[in-house]
Parts: sequence; structure tokens; C-alpha cells
Amino acid sequence: MVYALFSPGSEVPELPKFYGSDKLIHFGMFSGMAFLWNRVIRQRLDEREKKNSKIFTNYLVFWIFIAIFTEYLQIMVPGRSFDYLDIVTNIMGGTIGTIIFVYLNKKGSILV
Repeated sequence: MVYALFSPGSEVPELPKFYGSDKLIHFGMFSGMAFLWNRVIRQRLDEREKKNSKIFTNYLVFWIFIAIFTEYLQIMVPGRSFDYLDIVTNIMGGTIGTIIFVYLNKKGSILV
């Protein structure tokens, strides 16, 4: 994810030619990373701390900050630019990844 977000514009692979493909990639990266990050956090918590409130607190503090911070850092990367819609898409992706994790966690899925 770090490589994809901070590679110079000239090194970014050609995106599919449809409207919103960039946003779809941002959404996928942030939803996948939020889901995986929540798995790591859950494994580190002991049994009494494995509440969904801890997961949402972690999400609010960490993923919303990361979504905004990474977009601001792209200003310093040659050939990349700042985009408010990327921030919105990043936050939406992180939110959906967290919601999917919480849902599967409640259902006792082997994926979490």
C-alpha cells in the first residue's frame, strides 16, 4: 500500500480506462488494509478487550488519520497530487473494511 500511494506518478502502472478507476483502487486498498489491521489488533487483545468498541476506537484514531495523512504526503511525491475525493474514498474503504470485520467477528467467522 505504501509503495502504491507514494510511487512517483511516472512509475504508477496505467489504470483501466473507466471513470472512477482510481477511486476503486483507493477503496480496495483501504478496505483490505483496515480488515487486515483489525485482525492483527484483535489477535493482540486479550479476551475481555475483544469488544467491537475497541475496534471502532482503533478505526477512528488510526484509519481516518492515515486516510488524510497519506493524501497530504502525496503532495511531496513527483507526479502525484492531492485530491479531496481520494480522502473520502479512503475513509469509505476503511469504514467498509472495519464494518465487514466487525460483522464477521460477531458471526464467529474463521476469517477473523
